[in-house]
Amino acid sequence: MISIAKSSLADMELKDTDKPGLRRFIKLVPLGVVLVIAPWTYLYLPSINSVLPAILAGNSVILKPSPQTPLTGELLRKAFIAAGLPEDLLQVVYLSPELAEALIKNSLIKFVSFTGSVARGHLVAKEATLSSAFKGVALALGGKDAAYVREDAGLDYTTAKLVNGAFFNSGQSCCAMDRIYVHQSKYDDFVKKLVEIAKTYKCGDPTKEDVNLGPVVTVGSADLIRKQVQDVVEAGAKILLGNQTRHIGTAFVALQVLVDIDHLLSRDVFFYPLSELDSPILRQVPDDKEALYLTKYSKYGLTASIWTNAAGATKSEEAFLELCQA
Repeated sequence: MISIAKSSLADMELKDTDKPGLRRFIKLVPLGVVLVIAPWTYLYLPSINSVLPAILAGNSVILKPSPQTPLTGELLRKAFIAAGLPEDLLQVVYLSPELAEALIKNSLIKFVSFTGSVARGHLVAKEATLSSAFKGVALALGGKDAAYVREDAGLDYTTAKLVNGAFFNSGQSCCAMDRIYVHQSKYDDFVKKLVEIAKTYKCGDPTKEDVNLGPVVTVGSADLIRKQVQDVVEAGAKILLGNQTRHIGTAFVALQVLVDIDHLLSRDVFFYPLSELDSPILRQVPDDKEALYLTKYSKYGLTASIWTNAAGATKSEEAFLELCQA
């Protein structure tokens, strides 16, 4: 990003339309003050994706980290200052929802970059429009991402990738694989392989090389996850993998694989290491048409994927592209 900043921000000449005595060009100028509201699910990447380009473009930045991960803002600011950034160009603030709303509406804020929930994103967009000054808004919101495993998919490769997609960052990702639809001819083998791979995951201190499943964001979040799992099990779900008695009282949650789920877990956005199969929207399907229909079941989007080895599956891929654009 730094290497292309100078050329990307240079004046754009429109020589093809110049006339004698007339020079036309587009000049990019800084907006002013940019407000970045960062999430807790990724501690640095969403912040960097907004803070760095804003500064490169000549703006100053106010960074509001999540109250669940407040120190990340300070550490990021220290890193920028250590790299030579003037101290006043990046400020970190800790605000109540009411003060955050007032800052979004403030006429001195020229652009708002928000990463977080869909519900909160709606509010941020609305609050920005109520400002006395026009301002831009960028929203990166939550998803309920779907994957469809076709009958011709290679299961060794596909299952490993989808397990990683479901459990990386302890499931705390807006683009985690929340919904996996598997063709009925592959379903039993897919579930067997999923459990086998999931058993290789080790929960613990993520700074250790042999650990690939760290904690969730807070002890309260871990308690909520355990309660949600308990609820769906009591409602009839079957546990194929996972021990709910482990790590009680900590922010660590044992990796879970459940089937036969019929619960709001399958419709709403949650962030945790839980894979659910065979619920109203996570289950075996008879064909492409059913998989596409179920993908539309959730009001959340963000990403979708189709897993196939068929050279003739173009129509199915086009259907998924059309779905993502809907």
